[in-house]
Amino acid sequence: MNMEELHMAAAAYYNNSASHLKQLAANFFYSMDTNGDGLVSFDEFYNFFRQSGYNWIDPNFFRSLDRNRDGSLDFYEVLTLYYVMKTRGVWCQNCKACLMELYFTCVQCFDTAPTTYDLCASCYYKREFCHYHATTDPSFLDNYVLLRSKRGLPPGEANLNLALVPQPYAANAPERSSWWTAFQALDMVLSVGNILASCSIM
Repeated sequence: MNMEELHMAAAAYYNNSASHLKQLAANFFYSMDTNGDGLVSFDEFYNFFRQSGYNWIDPNFFRSLDRNRDGSLDFYEVLTLYYVMKTRGVWCQNCKACLMELYFTCVQCFDTAPTTYDLCASCYYKREFCHYHATTDPSFLDNYVLLRSKRGLPPGEANLNLALVPQPYAANAPERSSWWTAFQALDMVLSVGNILASCSIM
């Protein structure tokens, strides 16, 4: 799925959602737009990720979200950001690229660790990574094969939602701003569990 398709999917979920969910999405956007100009600049985008506890910022990801190349994100572009985080929020542990298509996951981490270890196809192909399970259990599967391999396992055998969970908040990160409260409110309604249960993101 390319970025234009992601934009369309996010807009489709939003346009077919209830009014209270649309309001939560608007609150999230306005809380990111800290200067109130109706757009999210790269600095506001940067602060969002920094205050989320992420250790990386990818300018290329920002540019890919910015469809009209005006150097900022409008409401629907931020909506796509949220959609990507909830459904494609996996990042290569080596090159830090956002993994929106096929990627490889360490099966042992997927089954037992609190976070997953994921790689883009290029880094995995070139073996451009260093992972402690790679020396003891070099079992990596791509995301499609991994999900298929877990199909039908008893409850609790593997947490299939792990691959969708963003990085945990860093204890030494700066205090979160108002966007976090709005993000949490939106996230409670639009949780991964609700998405899977109701097939609705907005």
